[in-house]
Amino acid sequence: MALLGDQPCDLLVTDYSMPGSPQADGFAMIGMIRRRHPELPVLMLSVSNNLAILRMVLDSGVLGLVDKSSSMDELPQAIQAVYRGQAYISRSLRERVEAAGGWRMREGDGKPLSPREVEVLRLLGTGMTVKEISLQLHKSVSTISRQKGDAMLKLGLKGDAELFDYLRDGEI
Repeated sequence: MALLGDQPCDLLVTDYSMPGSPQADGFAMIGMIRRRHPELPVLMLSVSNNLAILRMVLDSGVLGLVDKSSSMDELPQAIQAVYRGQAYISRSLRERVEAAGGWRMREGDGKPLSPREVEVLRLLGTGMTVKEISLQLHKSVSTISRQKGDAMLKLGLKGDAELFDYLRDGEI
C-alpha cells in the first residue's frame, strides 16, 4: 500500500488474500484502496470458490476478477479490459457462476453480506469462537452473534452445521 502513494500506476493487480501481510484481509485492503485511490482500476486474483465473497469483491469496486486456478493466458486480456475501465471475470469463474445458477448458491433473502458479516464468517472459518471474534474485533458477543445470524439468514443457512459446511466448502 505504501508503494501506491509513492509510485503512480495505471492499474493495480493484487491478490485477495496475502497471509502475513498488513493487508491480509482482502476486504479491508479493497476498502483502503478505494478510499485512498478511488480512481485506480483494480484487478484481483483469487482462489476463493465462494460466490458470495466474489460477488462482494466485485460490488466493492474491483473491476476484474481472475481465478488463480485458471489459465494465466487470460491475464493480459483481463489487464487490458480493466485498464480500459471494463469489467472482466475469468472464464473458469464465469463457468462456475453459471453452473451454480448465478451468484447465489443457496436460497437466502437476496441481500449481499456486509463486509463485517464476511469478516465474522471468515474468522469463524479459521476456528475462532464467537467470543474470540468479539475480543479481536472489539465488539460485544451479542453483536458478533447477530452478525453471524444475519449472514446465515442472507445465505439461507439453517444451523451451525450448515454454516460450517459452507465455510469449509466455500473457502471464505
